[in-house]
Amino acid sequence: MTESLPTAGPAPHLMDEILALLTPLQAMHRRHQEELDVYRNTDGEVIEDQRRAYEGTRESTAMEASDTLGIVVQRLALLASVPTRRAFTVALTSPGHEEGALPWLFVVLATDLDDAHRTLSEMPSYKQWLEEIAPLMDGDGELVAAQSHPGTRAPGSYIDLRHEQARVLAERAPT
Repeated sequence: MTESLPTAGPAPHLMDEILALLTPLQAMHRRHQEELDVYRNTDGEVIEDQRRAYEGTRESTAMEASDTLGIVVQRLALLASVPTRRAFTVALTSPGHEEGALPWLFVVLATDLDDAHRTLSEMPSYKQWLEEIAPLMDGDGELVAAQSHPGTRAPGSYIDLRHEQARVLAERAPT
């Protein structure tokens, strides 16, 4: 059976965000099922002499799913918050920018481009990235406003920090 993906309706940015969450969750679910299927017979029943290994695999996949659930909840909370946040692509100059090198692209959830740039500057992996490229650059990567915009480009063409952003917010949230 082939799954058909929904098309964008009145809020296309929300559909993009939902698909960005759903796709890796579906892949994780398939991977977990494949890991568990090793211990099942053709009827889907657990093979008795492999039950211990099956239970161990169930435990490890459940822990991964539980850890992932917290991040998903935070991302959904960001999408449902007021003011509304959506994906923004933030373009920053890279080494060789003066010679025509393409900018680096980062994606975060934000209310506008200024909020996106500010949010990006708070991400731990972005700070680490700045430290790593510092020897190659004169200062920090500067915003390339003409290539920064709401939404995302093709997957793989940017560094997606939305999961990290949700994790950072979850760590800051009172328990």
